[in-house]
Amino acid sequence: MKTIGNKIVRIQDVATVKDTVIEPRSAYHHLHGETVDKAILVNVLQNPDASSPVTIDAVMKLAKELEKEFPGIHLRVAYNNAGFVDVLFDNMRHELIAAVILTGVCVLFFLGEWRGTLIALTAIPVSLAMSLLAMAPLGMSLNSSTLIGLLIAIGRLVDDAIIDIHAVERHLRMGKDRRQATIDGITEVRRSVLAATIVLIVALIPLMLSGGLTQLMFVGLGWPIIFGLIFSFIVSMTLTAVLCSRFMTLPESRPKTWFSRLFLAPFERKLEALERGYERLIRWLLHHRFANFVRIGITVIVGFSLYYFIGSEMMPLGDVGQASLQMEMQPGTSFAKTEKATKQLEQILIEEGGRQGWIRDASLELGAEGGPGMTTGGAYFTGYQMSQVSGVSGMLSLTDKDSGRPDIWTLADKIYDRAMKEIPGIRRIQIKEMGSDVMATSLAPVALLIYGKNLTLIDKLGHEVFNIAKTKALNPATGKSDLAQPFLSWEMTKPSYTVVVDEDKAAAHGLSPAAISEQAYYALRGGFPMEFYRTPNKRPTTILVRYEESQREDLSNLQGMFLTGKDGEQIPLLELVRLEKRMAPSAIEHDQLRRVVSFNGYYRKGGRPSMDVTMDVQMRALADLNWPPGYGLEARGDMTQMMDSFRVMLSGLAVALVLMYLILVAQFGGFLQPLQMMFSLPLELSGVFFMLWIMHQAFSTVSLLGVIVLSGMDIVTAILMIDLILQYRKAGVPRNEAVATASPQRLRPILMTALITIFVMAQVAFVPKSGLDAYQPLGTVIIGGLIVGTVLSLLDIPIMHTVVDDMVRWVQDRVFKVDPESLPPVE
Repeated sequence: MKTIGNKIVRIQDVATVKDTVIEPRSAYHHLHGETVDKAILVNVLQNPDASSPVTIDAVMKLAKELEKEFPGIHLRVAYNNAGFVDVLFDNMRHELIAAVILTGVCVLFFLGEWRGTLIALTAIPVSLAMSLLAMAPLGMSLNSSTLIGLLIAIGRLVDDAIIDIHAVERHLRMGKDRRQATIDGITEVRRSVLAATIVLIVALIPLMLSGGLTQLMFVGLGWPIIFGLIFSFIVSMTLTAVLCSRFMTLPESRPKTWFSRLFLAPFERKLEALERGYERLIRWLLHHRFANFVRIGITVIVGFSLYYFIGSEMMPLGDVGQASLQMEMQPGTSFAKTEKATKQLEQILIEEGGRQGWIRDASLELGAEGGPGMTTGGAYFTGYQMSQVSGVSGMLSLTDKDSGRPDIWTLADKIYDRAMKEIPGIRRIQIKEMGSDVMATSLAPVALLIYGKNLTLIDKLGHEVFNIAKTKALNPATGKSDLAQPFLSWEMTKPSYTVVVDEDKAAAHGLSPAAISEQAYYALRGGFPMEFYRTPNKRPTTILVRYEESQREDLSNLQGMFLTGKDGEQIPLLELVRLEKRMAPSAIEHDQLRRVVSFNGYYRKGGRPSMDVTMDVQMRALADLNWPPGYGLEARGDMTQMMDSFRVMLSGLAVALVLMYLILVAQFGGFLQPLQMMFSLPLELSGVFFMLWIMHQAFSTVSLLGVIVLSGMDIVTAILMIDLILQYRKAGVPRNEAVATASPQRLRPILMTALITIFVMAQVAFVPKSGLDAYQPLGTVIIGGLIVGTVLSLLDIPIMHTVVDDMVRWVQDRVFKVDPESLPPVE
């Protein structure tokens, strides 16, 4: 080390040299069932365009080869999404099979014979296959989003074929041969089918091109619908037409089977009676239009008023059997104590789910890499917390939710309650479900930022907001807080000592504050001055220099240390500095260059949704607390994401409505006829809000997507009705007679299409399987909107046509002075 005169001072003369390992500051534990093993975690990341099952199979084969090549190594799967993907594919297959079967049954009963049913059903596999082929060049895979898109599309895949078949059958009844009936029938409805297809596509295109988070969330759902619509129209123009011209027959020439006599014939008589009753109702409404409009107004007012009772959220909660876990001990907790706490947590996991087989695997990563003085050590942000020796992060893999286990939130809250009570020194623990959407990685849905300059004051305000959230922002219905697992991102609880340097005294000894802090820091923490035994392709041996453990145990060691001056003199530390004890923040958080602390929490099904909870806490905190100048409270989490997404989606809906109107203007050659078709849109919203209220579901981005899809579906109903009414009027039929005649003829295909979509979406809306529960409100919205929107459209669109026609006649009579006798007849 040094030569003093003739004496050589060696390291062994002043220090003890030990050949050891770096002090452990990180570890990895893997829990499988009731077994916990220490291990090393190896993460394998797939390319964005790769298939998860294919990648996982390749990794598993490689793992087996490595175990054979290195007998001492045992590889165990800690986590993979293959289980979820397999469950999702099984659910998707069952959903699609059930949808096709229900569609076939519905078509069979409405058409009343098997030939037309088979012709209509051929559109499903052909259109689906073509849609899947079209998805491949876009790099899309089969997942929960594309599955929902395909399910929604199924109702429309047979819609075009049903309309064609119904029109062909009507022309067959006129005595035409199959070929001519097919040509005339399909030509008759082709314009309305084309308009309906374009309108539905236009409703979705703005959403697909919106960019940002909204596009990421729904692009996988929208394209399957769009492709399905396009190929359904192509199939109806080609394959359906050919099959109709070859196989369609008149009802009188069809053989009467026992199934037809027992089921189809009675159902056909009911449908015919329904059509006759519907015609009588339309004729009555034509003479009582004012009463009808009063009923419309009451329906819309009551339906829209329900919006204020359903709440709002960004994305619905979904249980896919995966959860992230974050645990943080009190600042200053050693790694040894953190590992002890982790073992207690593992025991809780075993007792609450591992023993019962509900928790298959739990991967827990403790602490942070590195060690004293290492440049690669220290804290880093994982996306959920600062990774330090006092922190634990992990992933839980559960069995499928349909296997009989409790839902993921019940398990998470039980684990949370026990951990907070039983683990000494714990500051917080969070267990969050990992949904099947792009929002699955957000920290917490309920999040508020308290900002300012002084960390102590920010911390004080943060705790006051925390108390308000727990004690005042309560659910009016239950009197309890709707927040689960609330926490602050950091607290002023980290014990620390500030070294205040007397700069004049320090300068007299040739020391600067930086030099003093450096000596104090390395004396206690140690440092790595160099590497030893540096061998190529091998990890070098490092040298750590620091005081003995007995000389760096407590404050007295720091107070008694000596500093080395400019001439090698030894100066007691306390001659140059004073030590001030204070509490420091466990982390320093910034948002837009401001110091902040974030209050976070989760919400649960059955309580108020995230936006309602966030708004309640925010408004109460702003009203009850004293906020100094420069300090304030802002919403984050789901609320800001939801507001941005709602803004984008509503803008997309507005653009879609304008485009749909312009397309209808071009299709029907006027500006007034499309207006009556757009009239169906507010009618559907009454059913949407009513259904969400009945199902106790919040209005979310998924719900808004359903509204966008519904907008196109309901306008299709109006297009089919108005188009046929106009055809009758062009043939010279008086207006009211045209309305009363055309409306019943469109009743059957309209009801058929609506019922097929309702049947297909019923399981998603009422008993969703794993991977699909986050889309439950989509099914709810579509079912509610279709039921109410279809019924009201069938009643109101024909009457609205007469009102618009009366307005046109009034303008022509009063403004343009057209002779009323020259106008088309009304009665």
